[in-house]
Amino acid sequence: MSEIERSIFYFERAGPVNTEKAIEIAKRRAIELQLRHMVVASLSGESALKTAEAMKDTNVKVVCVTFRAGEAYNIKSLEKSSIWSEIPELTKVLQTWKKQGLMIIPGSSSEVKKRLRALDVAVVTATDIGYNINASLMRCLEMKTYMEIFKEALRLLCPGVHVCIFTTMTAADSGLIPIDKEVVSLGGIEHGLDTALVIKPSYSDEIFDKERGLEIREIICKPRTMLGRSGFYLER
Repeated sequence: MSEIERSIFYFERAGPVNTEKAIEIAKRRAIELQLRHMVVASLSGESALKTAEAMKDTNVKVVCVTFRAGEAYNIKSLEKSSIWSEIPELTKVLQTWKKQGLMIIPGSSSEVKKRLRALDVAVVTATDIGYNINASLMRCLEMKTYMEIFKEALRLLCPGVHVCIFTTMTAADSGLIPIDKEVVSLGGIEHGLDTALVIKPSYSDEIFDKERGLEIREIICKPRTMLGRSGFYLER
């Protein structure tokens, strides 16, 4: 049995500041493995654009997974979020939005969508697998679900791992990536990218299947810690 040794790149902290480096490292690994698909989580489409621009000279197909129709950033909610106060670049973005008098920040603009189409990026607009009816049960009825336990377990590695796994299943469910070939998946926390994995995908209803289930094959990069400046772990 052959053995291989691979390195993992650890970012000092989470956040959009790591986006370009995460894309660079993910691109290098995708080329090394001769992979054909890269899944990118992106609400605004900006991270997907940056990834697609970086992958133009390759044979890798970029798939952008965004959220359901109507999903948007609510400024009042973000002001209450520790993530947006703990991560400097997110704080700066929020302050800019507030100065502009914005209250709701929608998803991808028409200009971003146009640029994504020009780069032949497939865009999946769908309900987050982990944020569907379960979210309504929690928000409206204050009921805990098995899905929340599963997501919290993935976040022990980092929120980006949770994002990568869920968006990869969304892309598979949409038929835009194969389930029998490895893909590179990129994710992060709120804005930007800081995590990249090599994943053998599966459909969402087969994630734990003994033969066709999802498998994390490699961790390419991730934040080394999710400990925030205030001493609390982000997104817990």
